[in-house]
Amino acid sequence: MFKERVIVLEKKTFEISNIHDVEQLNTLSLALNEKEQVSHMKIGKETIVFNCIEIDALLSLIQSINKEVIVKEVVDGNKRQYDFAQKKEKKHYFMFKNMMSEDDIYVLIEKIKDDSRYKDIEYDTQNKVLMLISDQKDVLALLRKELFKINPSTVIIEHRKPIRSQDVFNQKFLKTYIYIAVLLVVISLALITSKDTTLITPLMWLIAALLFARESLQRAWKQIKQLHFFQSDVLFVFAILMGIASGAYIETCCTVIIYQFIAPILSKALEHAITCIDKTVEMPEMGVRIKENQEEEISLYEFEVNDIMVVHPKETVHIPGIVTQGETKLNTYSNTSEYDLIDVKQGDKVRSGDINAGDQDIYIRITKLYESSHFIELMNIASTAPVYESKIEKYAKKLSQFYKPGMFILSLIIGVILPLVDFKEYSSYIHVGAVFMILACSFISEESTSLGVLAGFAKAFENGIIIESSLGLDSINATQTIVYDRFDGVEVTEEELDLFKKLSHMGRSLVIFNDGPVALENDQYTIYNDLTVEEKLKLMDTLIGPIVYIGDSFKDIALLQKSYVGISRGGLSDSKVVENSDIVLIDSELNKVYEAFLIARKMRTNAIINNAITLFMKLALLVVGVSWIGLPLWLALIAEIITSVLVIRTSTRILG
Repeated sequence: MFKERVIVLEKKTFEISNIHDVEQLNTLSLALNEKEQVSHMKIGKETIVFNCIEIDALLSLIQSINKEVIVKEVVDGNKRQYDFAQKKEKKHYFMFKNMMSEDDIYVLIEKIKDDSRYKDIEYDTQNKVLMLISDQKDVLALLRKELFKINPSTVIIEHRKPIRSQDVFNQKFLKTYIYIAVLLVVISLALITSKDTTLITPLMWLIAALLFARESLQRAWKQIKQLHFFQSDVLFVFAILMGIASGAYIETCCTVIIYQFIAPILSKALEHAITCIDKTVEMPEMGVRIKENQEEEISLYEFEVNDIMVVHPKETVHIPGIVTQGETKLNTYSNTSEYDLIDVKQGDKVRSGDINAGDQDIYIRITKLYESSHFIELMNIASTAPVYESKIEKYAKKLSQFYKPGMFILSLIIGVILPLVDFKEYSSYIHVGAVFMILACSFISEESTSLGVLAGFAKAFENGIIIESSLGLDSINATQTIVYDRFDGVEVTEEELDLFKKLSHMGRSLVIFNDGPVALENDQYTIYNDLTVEEKLKLMDTLIGPIVYIGDSFKDIALLQKSYVGISRGGLSDSKVVENSDIVLIDSELNKVYEAFLIARKMRTNAIINNAITLFMKLALLVVGVSWIGLPLWLALIAEIITSVLVIRTSTRILG
């Protein structure tokens, strides 16, 4: 079966920064993740890095969530800022926390007064307010960096309008005072009128519930304006309305309060999962430089051409250069596909990705910057690969698309239509409808499946297995035949024989193309000796598909293209081989082939388990909600959150 090759426009890398709120960070990441053109998203504490073809189509989405963020395109390590609108000069007002002495402020003013980005800099000593005019959108971030260098303990805060320092307390807490006062009045009226038969009581409880859920209400209103009717916040507001309509006033308010306290737990679980993935694919950051006969550990990005770097035994050469001192043996497999160690001495060139396999330090004079290194190349392979949804992701997405609308309609039928048919039991029907609406709020299976796929990619990357096509890892699970093409002219080793034994027990047919000097025979798998490329291509047409082909050289490109999943084990030595592979092995250990199959299987298993857990819990709650009319809303909510957190944690279990 011929593999369909897709011509894809070149993707660019963008960074969103200046995100100081975890909730907005999660909202932005989830919103971007829903866009098909967004891929390879990495989330930091205050930044999101992702790839897409055109940023213009996403700017309105980003701006609708947070107008203060900064969007930059990353080109060769440099960042070019995008503005949402034309730059306009604006007056800014800043105050300070943890300020022990005003001397720090005067030092800051001295540092920025000659900067063309700021003008009319003034400091109000009475009110402790720094004022300046700038057309920069990231003024606060820029000043934070400068102040951090002066005194890390001092915190700078921006205010939107000029205020007196004695107004800070009032401005900060006035809205809270008003909110509490209104809430107390509403609850008091609800309690006082609880024995009346008028609509005042349910109206007051409804207002109280909506006040408790004011943040969810604000998000729901934005989602409704964007015609996103099946978002979690919108459905939760419907659940509140139905809970109050059923007469469960206090129960509904308690449910809302519980939601405000435990919903952030879900965000924390999601953030933790993303952090685990991010740490797994973390690139090398630090290296040892010799300066004035002293060793100093600095960022790899700070190394300049002609700097001297020290590479200790068993360490990897992060930046290419020339050996100036020391002799050792190098493992150069990722660059040359050669298993034999290479002797290097003073004057020899070394490449990024080579490993010091000897027992002596070597000193290297850097000839290129880290941005052009082997590791950056690996990230480029992964980040510029065509992005497709895996089969398990498509399944979870379709399930989610039908689940929320289906549950919404079902809850309306139970909570709105059935009470009209049997009005005597209207409160019971509406209560069950409210429970169903809470269950409709989330279907974590889609997010957990995507996290599980990312975790699988991260685990593979950690093991020296680069997924060049996003379908490559998951598609291994669908293959029926493994074709292993041996190294040309190399005698079979015990390591290879052990690999063949493991592959033959993967539940697939194993076929060996042997081009070695000695013919092989084995009754556990099929062996073909000394075939030409044309003969191999014809033979692959007769094998049971889909086929995963494992090769290593330029002559294998046609076979890689013909296979359903192409795995090259020759590192990055041949760019054409890499381009035509779905998975690239950069480690010299043959067992990495077997590990790729294991990771793919674990990734699929975790996704199936997560979907099964989600569906089982949903079904169980649905049955309980119907059979036990008194199922509390808060209990259904807690069960939902616990299930979601469990599934998210399980999705990254492969990284453990």
